[in-house]
Amino acid sequence: MNAVLITPPTLEPISLEKLKLHLKIELDVLDEDEYLEGLIKSSREHVEDITRRAIISQTWDYYLQNWPDGDSITLPLGNLQDVALIQYVKYVNSAGTSTTLTVTTDYIWQTNGEGFGKVILPYAGTWPTATLYPSNPITIRFVCGWATQALVPFKIKAAIKMICAELYEQRGESVMGMTIHENKVIDRLLASKRLWGNF
Repeated sequence: MNAVLITPPTLEPISLEKLKLHLKIELDVLDEDEYLEGLIKSSREHVEDITRRAIISQTWDYYLQNWPDGDSITLPLGNLQDVALIQYVKYVNSAGTSTTLTVTTDYIWQTNGEGFGKVILPYAGTWPTATLYPSNPITIRFVCGWATQALVPFKIKAAIKMICAELYEQRGESVMGMTIHENKVIDRLLASKRLWGNF
């Protein structure tokens, strides 16, 4: 997948307080807050790797070498948001000149719920015909992931909490030759949320 994270999430799918409740840690105990926040982030990133989707709002640049033969471009990571002020489609021609396409006139965002979002041509529209720059000439900037913690499915939150708990309880054991075993419950929780596609 030829994509780069531009703006990471500003919040996580579960709060520190919710994780502390799950781990049965007193809420006013502050000693390990930074460590626990790191567990939440790394667990969310692990779930993103497994499901191949963005879990919570983040901004990405997706690069293409050519315009497609068809009338749409499928975007990775799922949960495409319609954020007009942030998102764009632009290309660079062989002379190095950058052109930003006009939404609704040149293309349309198709969010498709939790599935793969798309950039599609309007009726009878065509992709630009200019000779493209040789390296990553087309950039699609998009925002994806669930917009709030409340919208993240419970299955994903439960999996993140379970991964956090496993890491918290077994920290340091891998150094002694032990590893965290595959957790089939986590796999089952995430199975229906995995995106399938070639990127």
